[in-house]
Amino acid sequence: MIAKEKANELVDRYLNIEGSDDCGNSYSYIAKQSALICVDEIIEALRINEWQNRLVIEFYEEVKQELNKL
Repeated sequence: MIAKEKANELVDRYLNIEGSDDCGNSYSYIAKQSALICVDEIIEALRINEWQNRLVIEFYEEVKQELNKL
C-alpha cells in the first residue's frame, strides 16, 4: 500500500463512523485531524526503536504528508 492510499483509508475509516452523514464538511475536517493524530501516535510509538523501524517511520511520515494534502 502506498502512503496516499493509507491516508485515504484512515480518513475513510473515521468518516464511516455512525452518524457522520449529518455533519458534512466539518466531519471531513474532524476525520482528517483524527487520522493525523493517529499517525502521530504511530510515529511516536515507532521511535522507541527508531533504528529498527526507520522504513516504517518514513512510510508514516509520507502518510502524514498525504493527509495534509487532503
